[in-house]
Order: sequence, then C-alpha cells, then structure tokens
Amino acid sequence: MERFLPENLSGNWTRRGAIAAAAGLAACNGPPAAAQLSAPHPLWPLEGQPALRGAVIAQRRRRTEIDGATFGGGGAVLPSYRQSDFDALAEAGANLVVMSYPELWTVKRPFVRDNAMADMLGRQLDDAKDAGLYVILALRSGPGRSDFIFHRDARDTWFPASLVVESIWTDLEEQSAWGEMCVDAAKLVAGRAEIAGLNLMVEPEPNVSGVNLNGQPLGAWRPAQYVAEVARVSDWRRISADIAKQVRAASADLPILVSPPSFAHTDFLSVMGPPPVAGLVWCVHDYEPREYTHHPKDAAGISVFGEAGANAFAARIDAARQQGVPLFLGEFGASRWLSDIDAYYRARVAACEARGIGWAAFRWPTSNSSYEKSDDMFNLLWGPKEGDASGAAVSSLHSAWARNTVRAGGARLRGRT
Repeated sequence: MERFLPENLSGNWTRRGAIAAAAGLAACNGPPAAAQLSAPHPLWPLEGQPALRGAVIAQRRRRTEIDGATFGGGGAVLPSYRQSDFDALAEAGANLVVMSYPELWTVKRPFVRDNAMADMLGRQLDDAKDAGLYVILALRSGPGRSDFIFHRDARDTWFPASLVVESIWTDLEEQSAWGEMCVDAAKLVAGRAEIAGLNLMVEPEPNVSGVNLNGQPLGAWRPAQYVAEVARVSDWRRISADIAKQVRAASADLPILVSPPSFAHTDFLSVMGPPPVAGLVWCVHDYEPREYTHHPKDAAGISVFGEAGANAFAARIDAARQQGVPLFLGEFGASRWLSDIDAYYRARVAACEARGIGWAAFRWPTSNSSYEKSDDMFNLLWGPKEGDASGAAVSSLHSAWARNTVRAGGARLRGRT
C-alpha cells in the first residue's frame, strides 16, 4: 500500500481529516512557539526535592482469541491490578503509579471511546487513590496505534503480525482522533485529586512507521537527522503541540506530559523546542545501555554496571533539562537477572534526586503469578530466581521511596466512566 504523502491529501476529507489537514499541515515543520510559563505545580517543583517517586504498570487490551478469558486476571485489560497490588506499592513507599493504559478509544474506525476500558480505568484510579497513590495516566494505544507495537519483535509468534497497527504516523484522521481521545481522557479525570498528569502518548515512535520529506521510511535515529528529514505528516512536534493545545483548552490546570520522539529517548528532547502550552512536563524514558538493561535470562547477567562514562546518564539528563519546565523520568529499568542491579537503580535514582527530577521504575508486578511468569524480565519484586525477592530491584528503591512526603487522598468514586 502506497504511503501517505503530505502533498496528496485526496481521500482524507472526513471531519477529522479536514480539520487536521487545515490546521496541522498548515503549521510550520519546526518546534512550536514558546508558551507563557505558569506558576510551578506543587507536584512538579522546579527545584529542591522531587515530589513524585513511584513505579510503572503497563497493560494491554484483552483479545480472547489470543489471551483466552482468564489469563492475566480476567479483566478487560491484562494484567489486571487489584486493590492489594496498589496497596503493596504504597506500602513499599511509592507515592506514584504511572498507568501505561491501552485503547481508551478504539484502534480502528469508527474511533470511539471503549466504555469497558474507561470503566476499568475508573476502577484502577479508585484503587490507586485508596492506596494513597498519585496517578499519571499515560495513553499507550488508541486510534491508529495498537498495543502490539510494544511487542513488534514477536509478531507472528504468539500473535499475528496483522495486530501491529501503527498507521497513525501517516494518517491525519487518526492523529486527529488521538487528540480527541486525549481531550476525552482529560475530561474523564477532571476533578480527581489523585491525577498528577496526562501523558499524551507513551514512547512516540515516528521513526519506525513515519515518513521523511521524500515519502520514504523515516528512520532518523539522530536528533539532527530527525529535524532535517521528518515530513510534516509524521512530525511528533507538530502532532503533540496540536494535541497539547486541545487538552489545555479542555483543562486549565491538568499537568500535560509530552515525550520526545524515538521512543521518548532523552537525547531527542533537544528537537522539541519550547513547550507549546503552560503547565507542561517533559517526560523521558531511559534504558541505556540497552545491552545491559535488556540482558537476557540465559546469559547469567553482566557483572559490572556501566556505560560510556561514569556520568553518562547524568549528562543526558542535564542536556535535556530546560529552564522553567519540569522533567520527569517516566520509565527506567533493567533485567532482574543482573548481578549488580542495585548499582544501576541507585545510580539512576541518585542522578534524579540531585536534580529534583521525579521518576518511576519499570515494572510493578501484579499478584497473579501465572501472568508474572510470562512477563518477568522487569519484575521489581523478583531477583534472579523466579518468585524470590533475594537480589530484587525493589530493595534499592525502598530508601528513595521513603523520602516521599505527599500522598493522594479523597473520597472513593467507583467505576467512573
């Protein structure tokens, strides 16, 4: 199928397509203009100690043809998190859970809210609040982007490749629908005191399925290359700025988190320019060096943690910081089989603490042992031996989480949709 070219807009004049074409492609290809900065949000201080320290949960929508009816807990999303799972995270000392949440809206047309997914989200928010946890809602999948992009390398093994949907990077109508989903999410969480922010997209990856100025696959893996080559239709700078403005119009005080392209890589924050709206937080992910963080189970671990220079991570963070805009390390983590995993987590946390940057470690597990055995690489509660806490990453996080001084609270609102 021929890739969409911005010079050829025929066939896309639906309501969403027309709006996106008129407003989106008329915008310049460069970074957005700076927004007037608002007063610092109490959960996102610009100096001093960070207010939020926690962990990430990542979920996908159940597909019974692949997952059956009960695997991962039996809910509309898997794995399913119970009240006890959120309580355990809070009892460990965390005050934040990042919900990397799937398909609040449908992936394919017509793009509408999936009320079963919205109801499950409401229940999870209630449980997190009851545990005293703040929540960042991070939109993982939706119009034109399926959960399976995060499992791309496993296509045609435990799921068919047809489930990998990432056409959003060349489809203006899908981009517009994603923006509507973000606005809908902002309205759903309005007034909920436990909400610490809305992340507009988890790990945007236009380099994989977007196009360059010649309509060819983008693949711009260096920041300068991205700036020089990305086509307007695929440019996350334009897309995210448009969406951020829509969300800000719908909610005056909701913190809006935006990640850079190339899977939220810290180095790519340099391409984003000034924030497009007030109250924005830059959100980066860091899994470097990847040959360390993703070290396979059968290799028995790497004995010495390290990367290109002792202060390489700190240097990336320092380069990413922008005056007057909070920075958040939204994900970081490493394989549980590593023998010196405590050194990795201590180094990452120390660099964030010294700079007042909030952080969330990947991944807080569920109490469902059958699911956890199938997705165990980043289990924060297991060490090298399955189900055994000896040498687990969480031991390095307890002291940092103990510094948390604020907790979420409020009345229980059950199953809000």
